[in-house]
Amino acid sequence: MFASRATRLLAALAAAVVGALAVCSPAWAWAWPADGPVLRGFSVSGDEYAAGQHRGIDIGLGTAATFRSPVSGTVTFAGSVPANGLTVTVAAGEYKATLTHLGQLHVRRGQTVSEGDVLAEPGPTGEPEYAVPYVHLGIRVGS
Repeated sequence: MFASRATRLLAALAAAVVGALAVCSPAWAWAWPADGPVLRGFSVSGDEYAAGQHRGIDIGLGTAATFRSPVSGTVTFAGSVPANGLTVTVAAGEYKATLTHLGQLHVRRGQTVSEGDVLAEPGPTGEPEYAVPYVHLGIRVGS
């Protein structure tokens, strides 16, 4: 009797996990925009206004020749931002991915891109934190 109850519980749990994976957010399947190492990870403390927050990840260019779109969507911004240099934002449903410190841009506002499409040449532009080409990737929810 116990084995039967445990088996039913396990089957229900497995069905719930499979169902959740089937309807999970497309953000879980995004691709890396570059082939290099993570130079600095995401870091936010309990005080969202404290100094030293890093709301994204910095990824080195690595063996890639260009920076790629991490997701399919629409370019909602392509231009220069003070301190962050050349920047591209791609909207994908309820999420927006912003890439900063890019070089020459290959996309424009309003353009539709697919995951893996070239967004920009290596930079860095703005006020870079590293001497090597890299991208700062930030993802946010909302409009």
